[in-house]
Amino acid sequence: MRFTLSLLATGLILISLHGCKKEPHWLRIYRDGEFVDSINVTDWEKNEDVVRLGPYFYYPWQGEDSISYSFYLPSYDTTIFPPYSYLVVNGRLAGVDPLEVHIESMPYKGAVLTLRRYDSNFKLLPNLVMMSVMIRSTDDIKELDPIPRNIRLEVVIIPSMSSYVDIIPEVLPNIVRFRNIRVLKITFTDKHVKGDLSWTRWLCRMRGLRRVTIWVPDGTTEWEKARIESRLRCLPKLRAVELPGYFILVTG
Repeated sequence: MRFTLSLLATGLILISLHGCKKEPHWLRIYRDGEFVDSINVTDWEKNEDVVRLGPYFYYPWQGEDSISYSFYLPSYDTTIFPPYSYLVVNGRLAGVDPLEVHIESMPYKGAVLTLRRYDSNFKLLPNLVMMSVMIRSTDDIKELDPIPRNIRLEVVIIPSMSSYVDIIPEVLPNIVRFRNIRVLKITFTDKHVKGDLSWTRWLCRMRGLRRVTIWVPDGTTEWEKARIESRLRCLPKLRAVELPGYFILVTG
């Protein structure tokens, strides 16, 4: 009898688990009131997963069902600033480009969640979640050290044209320790694309990555691009992989 009851209980648990299958959770995105896209955000985490809004901003998802964004702040005269100086989400300031907007003198510091690029005054923004950092050489890696680990990062690796340092052995092994990197953008050469893809072992250690953009050289075949994408499936939280002219949603 005890064995029968155990089987019955197991069956009920399995039925219950099957009945609790999650329904998809969709995020609808609008730009200036016009529908742009719909993204499956099932299992997304607030402040951990990011949405690309426009060509430059990465917005830390706040749990919204819909996002309407623009680059004009109605309550503040932004007409004198270049495009993409501000990011406005659902009618509220959410991001700025510190190259164009001086953080120390700007209003609404507490509203800013994301910076288009690194600025040493980021500590003046009490609610900052996301920031972009550019690495052109191994010396630039030291800029990541003073950034608090609770700030998520977009890291853009672009080697200087005058540098002969190979990105793969010199940079990637030194940034895997930064667990707060959520977006990685990186440029590769023929050597990296057409080789054995050994460089992917470093990316696979960056377990917190949500998005990866890889610029590949001209002439890279669709088969080679697909091969790169397949090697990045080792990342458990990865949402999307992008290559020029080639876009793959990994989840959703």
